[in-house]
Amino acid sequence: MNSHYLNFRLLILFIITSLFLISCSTKPELIKSSDLKNIQFKSSYTLEGKFKASIGDIKETGYFVIKKIENSIELRIGKSYLFPEKKLNFFLDENINIDKLFNNTEVNYKYKYSGQAIPVKSLLKILLGQKEQLTSGWIVYYPEGLKSFNRFNLPKKIILNNNGIELEIINKKYFE
Repeated sequence: MNSHYLNFRLLILFIITSLFLISCSTKPELIKSSDLKNIQFKSSYTLEGKFKASIGDIKETGYFVIKKIENSIELRIGKSYLFPEKKLNFFLDENINIDKLFNNTEVNYKYKYSGQAIPVKSLLKILLGQKEQLTSGWIVYYPEGLKSFNRFNLPKKIILNNNGIELEIINKKYFE
């Protein structure tokens, strides 16, 4: 009888110790880098993040939400979640003018950057980490490389430069 009682106590001790060691693990073994998926450009998705745009001494920060459904893009830009946001709709073959990111009319008056635009299709590919060559002198950097967002490979931080214009984008969330 004592033998069964001792075996039962050892089994309980083994289970508790195993659960304790598993809960103390710092890196879950269920998620491995080989399980990360690459994003298909043609799929529908939502991408959320923050941006910081700089032209000379004028700086604008805020958040963005991009919803892509087939060939249409809805871009929402806001300063903070307490203020009204700007809602812009595009098709993949259109361009986004950089001055749309600024609420300040001084940008067009002082710096005359109204002609600086990025093709929507190219910008989406850059946000998804698909290396894309931009025309008109735009240079793209991925300072932190690709990271895992909801089991998808995405760049955490993206920097776009062009003759005094700097656009820094930080991806926060991705949903399909």
